[in-house]
Amino acid sequence: MTTPTRAELYEKAKQLWIHDQYRNGCSELAETNPEYSELLESGYIASAKSELMRDQYKAQIESKDFYDLENFDNFQFDVKEAMQTTTFISGSRGIGKSDIAMYIVDQLTNVICVVFDSSLDWIHRSSISQYITIKPYMDVQIPQQNTIIDMSMLTPNQQQTIVERFCEKLFNHQIETQCGSRFYLVFEESQIFFPLNSLRSKNAQNSMRILTVGRNINVSICAISQFPALIDKELVKNAQQIYIGTTSEKNAVQYWRGILGKNADQLKELQNGEFLYYCRNRLSKIQIEPYESQTPKTRIAIPEPIPIEPKQHSRAAISFVSFLMWFFAMIMAWSGLR
Repeated sequence: MTTPTRAELYEKAKQLWIHDQYRNGCSELAETNPEYSELLESGYIASAKSELMRDQYKAQIESKDFYDLENFDNFQFDVKEAMQTTTFISGSRGIGKSDIAMYIVDQLTNVICVVFDSSLDWIHRSSISQYITIKPYMDVQIPQQNTIIDMSMLTPNQQQTIVERFCEKLFNHQIETQCGSRFYLVFEESQIFFPLNSLRSKNAQNSMRILTVGRNINVSICAISQFPALIDKELVKNAQQIYIGTTSEKNAVQYWRGILGKNADQLKELQNGEFLYYCRNRLSKIQIEPYESQTPKTRIAIPEPIPIEPKQHSRAAISFVSFLMWFFAMIMAWSGLR
């Protein structure tokens, strides 16, 4: 595949930008011409490049017969690609999606991996030794080593809030420390954090910023979901390394057919641990064994907030106000009786 030219990137990015302005009701703004630097900073150039490259890939891949590949390859992973673009893992439940991500984490050195998980699977099976259990009122601080963020006690809305705050903190941390550390964020059930049509909303600005310009601050993302059609399209466009496991769900197969062409029909025939692996212009079959690790786990405690007790004079003031309210209520009631 050929890399799109600057002019092609600008035109495609401008189309995406104009579409968003009309969708957000900013028709007057849509009539203006944004500068290339503006589109680059807001992530539209990256989205345009991903979409143009994806269109090229789709045209190539639809002409290939995937059934010509008779043998499965072993697990494959491109570390350089993972640190520059998004990784996406999809397929039905229980086929080994988390296993793929656990193998990925083991191959990353000098990188801090942070896993947002609500299934407890990573605590039971991964090689990451440290984990933190988050409650609704807690904030996640920036870890200095591989860490599992256990969100099993949170509702989906609470999980979204925690992740959005973390992404804001991480972005600021990387700027303040001049990107002294590299981070790899793994999101289980990523449809919770990157739902369809969400990445340009105000409620997901920090997540979108990490997704689109994270590579500039040494932050990359791995998203895992069995529902690709529920994931925001910007995430999949940015994913240049994708693992797709077996699925017979109609919407999922139709979704992947739009990317893989006729090769998506083979997804129904894959067994657990078997995946279609796509990295840039390469397409192959891979097979993995169930991930196993006996790494002991250490739970890192987070100090719980202590309620602030009102001072003595504050209590007296509250009591006085309460007395006045009771006094006037009695007067009004007495007046009503008269």
